[in-house]
Amino acid sequence: MSAVSKQQRVRGDTFLEEATKTLAKRTWLQSGTEQKHEDAAELYQKAANAYKVGGVFNEAGDAYSKAAEIYTDKLKNMVEASNCMTQAGHSYKKVNSEAAITAYRSAISSMCNAGRLTQAAKLSKEVAELYENHDTTAEDCVTLAIESYQQAAELFDMEQQKSQSNACRLKVAELCSAAMDPPDLSRAADIYDDQGKKCLDSNLLKFHAKGHFLHSILCHLANQDSVGASQAMNRYESLDYTFGESREGKFAASVLQSVENFDVEALATCCFEYDRITKLDPWKTSILVKIRQTIEGEGGEDGEDDVDLT
Repeated sequence: MSAVSKQQRVRGDTFLEEATKTLAKRTWLQSGTEQKHEDAAELYQKAANAYKVGGVFNEAGDAYSKAAEIYTDKLKNMVEASNCMTQAGHSYKKVNSEAAITAYRSAISSMCNAGRLTQAAKLSKEVAELYENHDTTAEDCVTLAIESYQQAAELFDMEQQKSQSNACRLKVAELCSAAMDPPDLSRAADIYDDQGKKCLDSNLLKFHAKGHFLHSILCHLANQDSVGASQAMNRYESLDYTFGESREGKFAASVLQSVENFDVEALATCCFEYDRITKLDPWKTSILVKIRQTIEGEGGEDGEDDVDLT
């Protein structure tokens, strides 16, 4: 630990001790009691700031949490309480993602109660990202990440922040289709369908509709629903007259035809041709592996996920 870090830790310990002594003081008047709690909360925040500067993030989170507790229980100041819990989450995030999630969730609840929905939405998204990158209990974390992204999308909607809401819903679709086991491909297909239609309503975004429509069709095919994929293909061609002749539309049609003909070689060929111009991203590769497995039979020949599509 550097000299600066040691100095900041000592400062933090000093502020923490002063906060404890302040809370222990006896007061006879209501105004005095309220001032005592305000002073203690401020000292806890000073301690937290000192710990944070010194790189002692767990102690910083604990101090912010104590300040938040005072603001919540004694001073009924939910704005300051949520601010402190947010700072606690930021500190815990450096060392303990589970503690960070707990702090963020407490802040989200306070923010929603105070009508600060944009801030609550941003924190919900941050919680989702923490779950998404969590190392343990992977399947539970995927489910919780989906729930948090969905919550963020709904909160962004309430504040008319459509682009942020749409981005969160696309993350829900991505996780439902590629990270869940088993995947919820029907939900993902519906989300991509809805996002594509929304894009068509905007001159700035309509170019992106084709990509969402392609994703929806691929989800139907990976879900062994070639009828649903064919119906979606026809629907998208009527909604967007350019879709059928676009690279996305032609690729979707080729994949659909290979599935209907149970032709693995044709699938590999159309994937190779598409990949030559537009590199297949990890999501498409994952879904195309699932589609190939539906043609070969459940699990493919070897039951492996590293099938060479090209």
